[in-house]
Amino acid sequence: MRISIAVMMFLAVVAGGCRKAPPSPDEPSRTPQRTDFTPEEFGIGKAHTKDTGCNREIDVLLEPVRLCYNNRRPEAECSALQQANSDKIARIKNSLRCQR
Repeated sequence: MRISIAVMMFLAVVAGGCRKAPPSPDEPSRTPQRTDFTPEEFGIGKAHTKDTGCNREIDVLLEPVRLCYNNRRPEAECSALQQANSDKIARIKNSLRCQR
């Protein structure tokens, strides 16, 4: 009886030592960047304005941003491209010819 209790305690200690240590708070948990964005998720093909020509111009600006994220480029690079293109898209949307 004493041997089986000692064996069970030994197995419990060994099994407890095999657990993976929790990540340290200094080490951020990184979720892998997605690489499967579809054109629809970026609004490509959507009616952004009433003018189809303006919509095509906007789609042309959205596609490089989608490709940037899908090709695992650095996030800062894709964010900068997205911001620059967002400014251009805003100018297109606010132009007189696209608001008709």
